Amino acid sequence: MKKLVLYCTLLFGSIFGLNAQVTDKEIADYHFNQGRYAEAKLYYDRLYETTPEQVYPNYFKCLVALKEFETAEQILKKRIKNKSTEISSLVQLGNLYIMQDRKEEAAKQFETAIDKVDPSRAFIQRLANELSQIQQYPYVIMAYEKGKKKGKDGYAYNFEIANTKGQMGDMNGMIDAFLVLLLEEPHYLSTVETSLARLIKFEDHPDQSEMLRVAILKKLQTNPDNITMAEIMTWFCIQTKNYPCALQQCSAIDKRLKEDGQRLIELANLCLEDNAFKSAADCYDYIISKGQNNSPYFYSAKMGILQTRLKEYNSTNTTQAQWRGLGTQYQSTLSQIPITDETLPIIENFIQIIGYRLQMADSAQRTVSNYLDKYNFSPKVRAKLKIVLGDLNIIQNQIWEASLLYSQVELEFKEDVLGNEAKFKNAKVSFYAGDFAWAQSQLDALKGSTSKLVSNDAIDLSVLILESIPDSIETPLEIYARAELQAKQYQYITTFNTLDSIAKEFPGHPLIDEALYLKATIAYDQMDWSGCEKYLKEIIDFHFTELKYDDAMMMMGQLNEYHLNNTEEAMKWYEKILTEQPGSLLVTEARKSYRRLRGDQMQ
Repeated sequence: MKKLVLYCTLLFGSIFGLNAQVTDKEIADYHFNQGRYAEAKLYYDRLYETTPEQVYPNYFKCLVALKEFETAEQILKKRIKNKSTEISSLVQLGNLYIMQDRKEEAAKQFETAIDKVDPSRAFIQRLANELSQIQQYPYVIMAYEKGKKKGKDGYAYNFEIANTKGQMGDMNGMIDAFLVLLLEEPHYLSTVETSLARLIKFEDHPDQSEMLRVAILKKLQTNPDNITMAEIMTWFCIQTKNYPCALQQCSAIDKRLKEDGQRLIELANLCLEDNAFKSAADCYDYIISKGQNNSPYFYSAKMGILQTRLKEYNSTNTTQAQWRGLGTQYQSTLSQIPITDETLPIIENFIQIIGYRLQMADSAQRTVSNYLDKYNFSPKVRAKLKIVLGDLNIIQNQIWEASLLYSQVELEFKEDVLGNEAKFKNAKVSFYAGDFAWAQSQLDALKGSTSKLVSNDAIDLSVLILESIPDSIETPLEIYARAELQAKQYQYITTFNTLDSIAKEFPGHPLIDEALYLKATIAYDQMDWSGCEKYLKEIIDFHFTELKYDDAMMMMGQLNEYHLNNTEEAMKWYEKILTEQPGSLLVTEARKSYRRLRGDQMQ
């Protein structure tokens, strides 16, 4: 024993410094932290005799780890006699008996602890926490029940009881406790919603979801005028994506409380985000039906229903007649609502429809010019409309008129993202015109843009120019730039012929993958999914060392995810970007898409 102490003293003297005075407790704690419980116990045995409270927690853990249950039991029985440690020691003694399979004796200790604990909230909560740590959940509930019955502050512990029943796996009991809590204390609504979302996996366990639905319905039947029950039912409908049910609940609450439609506008926006177009439109229609004087969201709903139709049409095979009908709806709405800066998104969407979908660029140009002449927009909104007008000029092959508009915005907003966007569009004009040196000088200045989108676009175009002029031969790039401009002008047949000429005249040129990718993009926009897939596969199979390899895999993932309904295939392409192209600018987007499809919780 003396040799061991001497050895430890020398050892710790070297660890803590030769001049430091190392105490027995420091040596004991060191052994304990290293998991050497037998060595630690040698010191704790002696220390416990003089300073029991300082070493008790670690000493007791050593005894349990070494299975010296008899000694541990004797210590606990002595501590039970001390009022300050009585309750905790009863719980620990019960747990000690559980370790030895002495279940009846364990139960007696837990029951005694509950019987003797002070019913005030602090003591009840402390006991419940100690019992919960050793997973004695039935006794946790018994502790809360005592606090509920005998506590003087009237606290009901419904939330704690519900959570505990959830930990026990008693889903029915948990749900009922949460709903009782909401009936008694409605301000717990958001807390209960968070807890239920954490404890119930709606998609993985439809039985639990159905259990909750039935329980809420029963409470609604017995409490038909309770708003909180209607709100939790609304929340449930949203979780299960039953948006018509959510609309029914929200509109009922809105009418009952004579509200202004806020619940409905929030639900509408959620439906739109989830592509539940009919439910979104129904929500907006409800708000519109309230009238302009009864809801501050009237105009928002007017604009929202147009946004819903536009998003729906963009995701389906929409006919020209349908686009014309939507354009008419936009025009009608714009004639009814105040034209302000806030109206810009509606104006931009209207221009997208008539200028691009209906290919009436001249009409779109006149419309934008009319808005610029007639309305007093802020400088920034005017600048955005100038960019829109410039883009329409590109369609009309008026590239220098477009360049003039872009230059005006660039000069006015030099230090702003909007100015950077205009500068990039001006560089693209130079690219279309075949002035690659000037375009490159503009792109170099944009690579450090605060806008990640502008910066990435500038880098992509810069690399395209640098990689596509081997031996200073610019002809292939001039052909490709002409094809891009033709595509902007919807001359698709001409575009494809122009792109084909690159492969014919310059076989093996680095621009061939760019040509294929532009074809894939056109096919995607025209909803020609098989054609799009064909061009992308050609890039992936035969041009895997070229610039568009990662872009092709990304588009292939999106094609499978959104249009071919093949989630497994989409995940494969997103994963290939992560594993094969770790330096790609698309890695972040690919990772998010992969994790979303895998079912990860996104933050």
